[in-house]
Amino acid sequence: MKIINYCLILITIMFYACASSHETTQTQQIPKKEPEVYIFDDAGKIDTAKVEKPKEVVKEPVSVEKKETNQPVTKKFIVQVGAFTSKERAQIFINENKTKIEQLMSITFRDQDKLWLVQLPAFSSREEAEKVRNSIWQIPSFKDAFIITSE
Repeated sequence: MKIINYCLILITIMFYACASSHETTQTQQIPKKEPEVYIFDDAGKIDTAKVEKPKEVVKEPVSVEKKETNQPVTKKFIVQVGAFTSKERAQIFINENKTKIEQLMSITFRDQDKLWLVQLPAFSSREEAEKVRNSIWQIPSFKDAFIITSE
């Protein structure tokens, strides 16, 4: 009698074990879905560069000098403190740094590179330009300043 009871219990356990695995596989079948795509609708427009429009543009008057053939060519030395792809960024640089140095900064456009250059007024000697350049190198915003020569 014990053997019959054990056999019945064993058959019952096997029946329930097979039935539950069959139901589990039916309920766990994952329907095929399209891949989920997240669209950033709620992000809005965020300007990560935080570029502010300049309030006023600092312009330095440009004087045109006539060169005579008898006069020797005089070189001028200009300290360049920045180069930017837009005039607005150049103006922002000037506005942020104009209180850090005594010299007036001006913006000029260089057509060859399509860059807006921020420069200090021209010096008549290289020694003067080097002195100013070396003094502004101490300020982190001007650590890349360099001297260019123009005629």
